[in-house]
Amino acid sequence: MNAGSPSVAIPKACACLVDARGRLLVFRHPEDGGMQLPKGTIEPGESPDVAVRRELLEESGIDYAGELQSLGTLDRECEAGVEGNTHRHPQLWHIFLMRAEGALPESFTHTATGSPEEEGLVFLFSWLEAGDPLDDFALPYRQTIERVRSALLLAA
Repeated sequence: MNAGSPSVAIPKACACLVDARGRLLVFRHPEDGGMQLPKGTIEPGESPDVAVRRELLEESGIDYAGELQSLGTLDRECEAGVEGNTHRHPQLWHIFLMRAEGALPESFTHTATGSPEEEGLVFLFSWLEAGDPLDDFALPYRQTIERVRSALLLAA
């Protein structure tokens, strides 16, 4: 790629799993210390809806077979040194709202699989309440959470 030429956005799938109480599943990333949502790269030939299910399974251990509600896409310029990225690049997040199909623990850990950058990392999961502050989340996660909160309000 030539310097100054636009790079192609890396497609990502972001899982927004909510429980019966409207709380959103989030986790603390052990390497950057920030709070995140399950998300990852869509593999070549993979559709966003297949990718979001795979990413949720790899990062949380939850095998979700329920309905997906698309919340659209989000453009993100990812800086170098953020979330294990070595270079600045654009991303295109495909955001999906998912509704938990049963009770899940209040908090739990899961050892990530599937990604060379995250393989073996232990993620600490918890639930984000509707009124909880978003200070520990990077901007694209805050924007995504606001979309989830708006979608849940519209559905109520």
